[in-house]
Amino acid sequence: MDELEALALALEVEKAEMKFYLDLARRTRDEKARKMFLFLAREEADHWEQFEERFLERVAEECRLPAVSEELLGKLLVNAGNVESEVDAVKIGMEQEKLTWEFYERAAEEAKHEPIRRLFEELARIEKGHYELLKAQYDAVMKTGIWMDYQDFSLEVD
Repeated sequence: MDELEALALALEVEKAEMKFYLDLARRTRDEKARKMFLFLAREEADHWEQFEERFLERVAEECRLPAVSEELLGKLLVNAGNVESEVDAVKIGMEQEKLTWEFYERAAEEAKHEPIRRLFEELARIEKGHYELLKAQYDAVMKTGIWMDYQDFSLEVD
């Protein structure tokens, strides 16, 4: 897969993740869980914008618009199915974030242009941070039944 195809795929993944977290925020009953899901949705929207900028630059340079492989996209999106609880949602979110960060790491390794490589590396680290946030949340709920307060630690990339 070339850079332009990877960027197109990343746009679709980020859009799907944003929709997933917005849907969870809308359906959840726990206010702290809702805040966390809204935070993650905003993060994914920001990632989408960053990928869109690089994508449009590459489209203009190459004068082509790649098709997104539905097969590859299907492999990068966890089937959310019927999410029965906030805990189920967190587990699904963890699976999704892991798939995404691993894809971004592979895309960074294959990128030919430095700005695109750096973008994939940066967003891989951020997606891994999302995974860690969700894992911490899962651990907190499973051990205590209490949701952590909204963003107890920074997800900023050094």
